[in-house]
Amino acid sequence: MVKKKFLFLVLKELPFGATLSGEKTIEYRRQSEWIKSRLVDKSYDHVKFTHGYGNDKPYLILEYKGWALAKKKQVQFSNGLVVNVEKNDYEIYLGKIIEIGNIVN
Repeated sequence: MVKKKFLFLVLKELPFGATLSGEKTIEYRRQSEWIKSRLVDKSYDHVKFTHGYGNDKPYLILEYKGWALAKKKQVQFSNGLVVNVEKNDYEIYLGKIIEIGNIVN
């Protein structure tokens, strides 16, 4: 069995909800050495998002489809989330949801 490689990221409530609904298919991250070190010259199979820290927190696992540097824009989602993307922020492309866990209805 081949071990899958994961990019682990934490999301706040509105971005998590927009991703869970399937509406948000790109994760935007500000330029930083931290995110650069996670993306540049790295390859992943999946992205695991958690809503908060800890093994008991809600999580999503999605296909990882790569990344690129963004152009300046504003992106709005139906749950009220507004993302102001700056030039050269990172866009992380997401595929289908593979697994959902610890979601309380």
